Amino acid sequence: MSSTEFSTFTVAVKYLKGVVEFVFAISYALILYLINKQPRRVVIYYHGIPKAEITGFRTQMAYLASNCSVIRPSEIKIADSNGLNHLVAITFDDAFLSVKENAIPILKEYGLPAAIFVPAGNLGQPPRWEMPENCTNKNRTVMSKEQIAELDNDGFEIFSHTVSHPVLTEIDNNKLQHELTCSKIALEKMVGYRVLAISYPHGAHDSRVCSAAKEAGYKLGFTIEPQIVNNCTDDMQIGRFCVSPRDSLLKFKLKATGAYQATRLLKSIKRLITGCSHGHRLLDSSYVI
Repeated sequence: MSSTEFSTFTVAVKYLKGVVEFVFAISYALILYLINKQPRRVVIYYHGIPKAEITGFRTQMAYLASNCSVIRPSEIKIADSNGLNHLVAITFDDAFLSVKENAIPILKEYGLPAAIFVPAGNLGQPPRWEMPENCTNKNRTVMSKEQIAELDNDGFEIFSHTVSHPVLTEIDNNKLQHELTCSKIALEKMVGYRVLAISYPHGAHDSRVCSAAKEAGYKLGFTIEPQIVNNCTDDMQIGRFCVSPRDSLLKFKLKATGAYQATRLLKSIKRLITGCSHGHRLLDSSYVI
């Protein structure tokens, strides 16, 4: 198979995967509606918000402002529901400058809270961590210390995304402690209060990582598992749904209301068929543009 044929095949597979996930999500949304009409708690996450995607992002935020109760991510498990509205928390991984430039003004316009997970050792420069070759995030810039402090002053939550954005499940205990503790200390100096939450880079987490994060003083740990939050959710393994400004409004609604939790079933089926397990290192699909 030539490189062109392989590329075409990869695109076709990715498209088919997206269609299957969409169909599963619609079916799951109907099931959720029939068996449980109570408000659901969902955390969504973005990375950068390029200028070309501002319109899509604004449409999504307008939907959330009108149809959901948007809450601070730190309160996802404890916030009271507002009538029958779903509770949604907005988060951004990597603290890209495009978030401050293009997303924050829209969030302010609609009065929506959000949290930014910051790689504390990569401020004010392009990302230096592992990414797929075709990832446009490689050309983006992480916010500076001053810009992070400004967001904190504006009321947005500032949380940790480690120091250097490594795969936490693949580093030794000393390095793990450094990544968790030093990022927390650095961010606390910037904002002047305890940083209580972390999101695991690349979605990589296991019992060792979660225990180390808890010992480092974090109260909440966020994953990239598409999972609705409930009273039984482990504080150190709070699932989130990957969203993009390029998502259609229907697709975004399905994610923001938790219907894309159905994709976890697809992953389980795939692992059962292939007979392999990849643990909790999940390549974040939003990195692949």
